[in-house]
Order: sequence, then structure tokens, then C-alpha cells
Amino acid sequence: MIHFRLVSQSGVKFDNDAYEIILPTLDGQIGVLKDHMPLVSVVSNGVIKIRVNPRDSDQKMELFATNGGVIEVSNNQLNVLVDEADHADSINEAEAQAAYEKALKLKEEAEDEISLENAQKLIDRHAVRLQVANLRRRHH
Repeated sequence: MIHFRLVSQSGVKFDNDAYEIILPTLDGQIGVLKDHMPLVSVVSNGVIKIRVNPRDSDQKMELFATNGGVIEVSNNQLNVLVDEADHADSINEAEAQAAYEKALKLKEEAEDEISLENAQKLIDRHAVRLQVANLRRRHH
């Protein structure tokens, strides 16, 4: 087992032992298991998946939508610091869909680079939240 601590700006989201953690990075997904080599990396927008027990099916994995941060692995400890991390159970799919559509509209109406960039960040954030809500729905 590896101890996994996920911390966002709003507080600790997960702090427990886990068998496997799958993280989105700039180079693609990585899996972290016990005795992983030391690593410092960047978390990209995507889904963090946590398999608490070795025999847990994919459907039992804990899911978090995240929008970037930092990973540190050392001595069977995995620390992930992110701006946001939304647990699958806390995401309302209808609200996430509405927010995604609103962000798309903001992008269409953007009149400068800053507005366009901000709209794209919202699109990316809500797309990940929708992905996690969809995974949760399919697994239940």
C-alpha cells in the first residue's frame, strides 16, 4: 500500500492508504503503486482514480475531477496538490452540463485573448467534471 494525500485549495480531499492511484500528467496517465520511484511531476486536467484495495474492480474506484497541480512521490507517500478536486459523488451531472454549455457560449462570444483563454479554462474544467459524472453513472 501507498499513502495517498490529495489536497486542494479548499482542503484535504483524500488522506488514506491505497493500492493504486492513476493520475493524469502532461505525458499521459501514470499509475502509482507501492515502492514507486521518487517522482515530482505536474498533474494535468483529468481524472484521478484511486483503487483502495487490490481486489477492487474499476467500478469501485474513487474518482476525482482535477484541473492541474503537482505530484510528489517519495518513500511510499504520494502527495498531490491541486487547485481543485471534485469527488464524483459531489458532482451534479445536470449542473456540470449546464456550466459546460455556458462556457462554450462564453468562448463563442469572447472578444479578446484573455476572455478566450478564460472561457477555454472553464470548458476544460467542466469537461472533466462531466467525464467523472459520466464514469460514476456508468459504474453505479
